[in-house]
Amino acid sequence: MTTAVAFTDVSLEGKTLTADQLWFFNENGYIVLKGLLTPREVDALKQLRDRASKRAEEVGGSFRDGPAHYDVEKLAGDPTGKTLRLRKIQEVFKSEPVFRDMLSQDKLLDAVEDLIGPNIYYHSSKLMCKPARGGRRKPWHQDYAYWATMNTRQVTVWIAIDQATKENGCMQVIPGSHRRGLIEHHQLEDFQIDEAGIEKENIVFAEMEPGDVLIFSVLTLHASDTNHSPNPRLSAIIDFDSEPAPTGSALGSNTPLRSR
Repeated sequence: MTTAVAFTDVSLEGKTLTADQLWFFNENGYIVLKGLLTPREVDALKQLRDRASKRAEEVGGSFRDGPAHYDVEKLAGDPTGKTLRLRKIQEVFKSEPVFRDMLSQDKLLDAVEDLIGPNIYYHSSKLMCKPARGGRRKPWHQDYAYWATMNTRQVTVWIAIDQATKENGCMQVIPGSHRRGLIEHHQLEDFQIDEAGIEKENIVFAEMEPGDVLIFSVLTLHASDTNHSPNPRLSAIIDFDSEPAPTGSALGSNTPLRSR
């Protein structure tokens, strides 16, 4: 384990989040905000997914659009191995204006500011598709492990676009795990921690309705299971940093989304 530690000095004087919500985040490393996106906004992100899926169909596989990568993979639940589905759009913030405008709204940045402070920088983003009967699992990990040379005063914002349930692979978190610092990760099934020590009795399944928002520390342990249901699970994910990107970093930005 490294010496990196979670930030637990979030002020209880939030301008958007209540004192109880900020206390909960400090203690548990995550918080769920119900119905932050409107049904119209949720539908716009579904349409974005549909347009991208159509482009991938026309191209016949994965493709790039500037800095964004549209990743297509074989559907895990298809025994023929021939069915392709859009898995994710990496750096979707940089390629799709509807995503960029929606996920830099004041109602979202106000909550982020309460958690990381008044200086907010874009870090990375994904539109993540978990198709029905085949979307694969994501093993237990901390987001910070992917960019451990940067600071830890960052949050990941995970937005349910489809209903997220246990059956279709909703997010899972371990409350308080952000206090452990960075845990060693290994390239196994994915880039992940050794799952032998996961305390299953402490897992919280973050079942969410479309438009609900889960915000968690980049040191909070989280995972998701395979989608075994007949329903897709679409989510929008964006990470925010409190500092500009280090020189030469492939992630992040030097232009603040908000600075005071």
